[in-house]
Amino acid sequence: HMYEAIENGEFKLYLQPKIDLKTNSLASAEALVRWIRNDGTTIFPSQFIPIFEQNGFCVNLDMYMVEKVCQLLRQWIDEGYQAIPIAINQSKLVLYEIGYVKNLCGILDRYNIPASLITLEILEEIAIENVDDLNKKLTELRDIGFKISMDDFGTGYSSLNMLSELPIDILKLDKRMAQKRNVQQNQTILNFVFGLAQCIG
Repeated sequence: HMYEAIENGEFKLYLQPKIDLKTNSLASAEALVRWIRNDGTTIFPSQFIPIFEQNGFCVNLDMYMVEKVCQLLRQWIDEGYQAIPIAINQSKLVLYEIGYVKNLCGILDRYNIPASLITLEILEEIAIENVDDLNKKLTELRDIGFKISMDDFGTGYSSLNMLSELPIDILKLDKRMAQKRNVQQNQTILNFVFGLAQCIG
């Protein structure tokens, strides 16, 4: 039903706010997707994303979500609201799709949205496979004005060398990094990662 679902707009955009802890104010948001079928039933990402990654449909869904985010940003701007940056997950397949950057920029141009309002979020596991190719692609995107975020850092693939080579703006730590039984060990590890992130900008 996936092609029919995307045609009918069954994939819904939800926003998860990100709060600036220094000012306690809204700083940005993350785009989340829910599949709400016409009969009212909801299918959650954990149920359909793994399948879409296998059959390649995640490419369609990723670009669909970029379009939905740009539509929303355009609506906010037109209605006089302050637009905030929104992060959108990007799968490995879409990153290496022919014409990806051109298609991405085409959507932004269609809604007249600056790239600075879009954060492209990649999973840490993507980076481990081919750092050189990914570095070129991310550098190209960053030069255009997109922000780059690495999600789930610390899930087991973490590489200090990878962090130093890739043009990453935002590092999202996996919550398991702060769930060890030893509180002091938790703090030591987190302090190290925070310090490292600050050092490399």
